[in-house]
Amino acid sequence: MTPAREVRLVLGFSPGSLSDHIARMLQDALSAALESHVAIELKPGDQGMTAAREVARAKPDGATLFMATLGTHAIVPFLAAQPPYDPLADFTPLALVSRSPMLLAAHPSVGARDVQSLIEIAQHRQLAYATSAIGGAPHLAAALFARLARVSMRHVRYDRTERLYEDLAAGRVDLSFNNIISMLPRCRSGELTALAVTSPQRSPVASDIPSLAQSGLADYDMSNWAGIVGPRGMPPATADRVSAAITKAVNAENVSAAFRSQGMIPCGDDASAFAHFMRVERERWRPVLDDIRAGSDEHRTQ
Repeated sequence: MTPAREVRLVLGFSPGSLSDHIARMLQDALSAALESHVAIELKPGDQGMTAAREVARAKPDGATLFMATLGTHAIVPFLAAQPPYDPLADFTPLALVSRSPMLLAAHPSVGARDVQSLIEIAQHRQLAYATSAIGGAPHLAAALFARLARVSMRHVRYDRTERLYEDLAAGRVDLSFNNIISMLPRCRSGELTALAVTSPQRSPVASDIPSLAQSGLADYDMSNWAGIVGPRGMPPATADRVSAAITKAVNAENVSAAFRSQGMIPCGDDASAFAHFMRVERERWRPVLDDIRAGSDEHRTQ
């Protein structure tokens, strides 16, 4: 199958999002592996579902791909009253790219020194946490925290990641679970207080910060992930070629090193393993999704 002259990699989130960081670290190596220029297109809206739906309807010729995430392919469609797409049936899984533990950080004015003090504060007053999507990984991380810590927090959702960080830095919201790439520098500068990482163990790039499991929430385990899918109906030869190119790009020494330097775990799992992984993730998060559906604490900020 002749490679496309240009491949569109569509993202459902805004500049500065984890998807954006991952796509740009992968772009050159993937272009080389595909022997086609990979153009990144950011199309934020409707928690990533607008872009996902567009790709699901695209011609399945390998020229249009989508950066699937935990939110877009294991969570958000199952929270919608009328799901706009089926995460497996409407797409061709190609490869899992990376897994990324997140960082819990609070504004210094909250007064939390560690996770246990944060829980104590949350037991006496309702804290506001910021995310950029309903059902995205940060929302899921906060919902799991609230469930295990037995606290109630107010959800403030932002349409733009930049605005989220502006309000968090100003103390207009109290805390956020977000990607280590963008959170850690803000913590190192003193703008925010780092409290814990969401993986069971400490992150190599933040070894001084304990995990939530080490901080008293023994069952806490949460990693965001990203993979690449195409429209359903991709010819097997095309899907195999693109899947192999993604795996090659992820495993390139400079790419895998860049991922690790940013606190991410490079994966490169093939299509069948990725499809199985998404099914397992869907089932794993059912109880937390039930909590999110039952919640009525969202406030949206433009």
